[in-house]
Amino acid sequence: MVRKRELLIRFSGLSEGFHKFHFEIDKTFFEQFDYSELKNTELKVDVVFEKKPDMNILNIEIVGKAEVMCDKCTDDFFVEIQSREELIYKFGDVISDDEKIIFLPENEIELDISQPVYEMAVLAVPPRRIHPEGTCNQEMLKTMDNYLMVAENESDSLTDESLGEEEEADPRWEALKKLKNKKLK
Repeated sequence: MVRKRELLIRFSGLSEGFHKFHFEIDKTFFEQFDYSELKNTELKVDVVFEKKPDMNILNIEIVGKAEVMCDKCTDDFFVEIQSREELIYKFGDVISDDEKIIFLPENEIELDISQPVYEMAVLAVPPRRIHPEGTCNQEMLKTMDNYLMVAENESDSLTDESLGEEEEADPRWEALKKLKNKKLK
């Protein structure tokens, strides 16, 4: 269980060179952010931290799984998460146009990597989340199909009623239909 502030790397006492850090995060980490589609998670975060005199370079790797909602049947299932990112932390009061270069105040002694880790994990989830073939909740799919058929029938009956004898179709559509028929001949 990692709280947001526990993804800190205190670099002020570290010697120059490479250092490794390991974190394990679960759903409590994601609950601290305002919005997250990730439910149950089991993620391992490995960081290779390179300390240099004028900058710090982080290579972050996230591997694990996260529970998400299926876009097709709305049941939850686990997807594999894997992401790698290199971030460069420099010192100064400059604002960078490059999102991989982050500037820190000169007197900073630690890095909070919770925001980059959160963003990496969320972006690693596939944009289309569907169960593997044949494992969607068939009962839910049937229920949704029935609902759609009822909704379509109601929509059709409303359209038929609204175009009663009193109202005629828009004459502009009739003119377009005539134009189309002339081009087809």
